[in-house]
Amino acid sequence: MEATAKNNTWLVFLALGALLLIALLAMPLELPPLGQVKPRAHAVERHGEDAVAARKAVLTCGDGLRAQFCPRTSVHGPSVAFWCETGGFLCPGMYLTLGGVEKTCFTRPCEQWRKCND
Repeated sequence: MEATAKNNTWLVFLALGALLLIALLAMPLELPPLGQVKPRAHAVERHGEDAVAARKAVLTCGDGLRAQFCPRTSVHGPSVAFWCETGGFLCPGMYLTLGGVEKTCFTRPCEQWRKCND
C-alpha cells in the first residue's frame, strides 16, 4: 500500500510539472509593438486628460522610451511599465499586461516608473 501512495505522489508532481511547463510555453515571449497596444477606458476614467496626454507622450517618445518588467504584486499581476524619460522630475508612462493590454497610464515621478511602484 505504501508503494502505491509514493507512486501517486510522483504522478501528482509529474502532472503539476507538466501543467507548469504548458503554462510557461503559452505565455507571450515579447510584447506587441506599442502601436498595437489595446487601450482601455480605465486610464481615462481614473486619470482624465493626464491619461490621454501620457499615452500620447509614450507612443511618440522616441529615444527616451524606457521599459521595465514589473513582477506580480499583492494587488496586481505581472506587467510591463513603459515610460518616457523627460529629463525632468515627472515622466508620462503606462502599465501594460504581458499580452499588450493597457492597464493604466498617467504622469508620475520618473523614479517610481523605474522601480515599478504601483
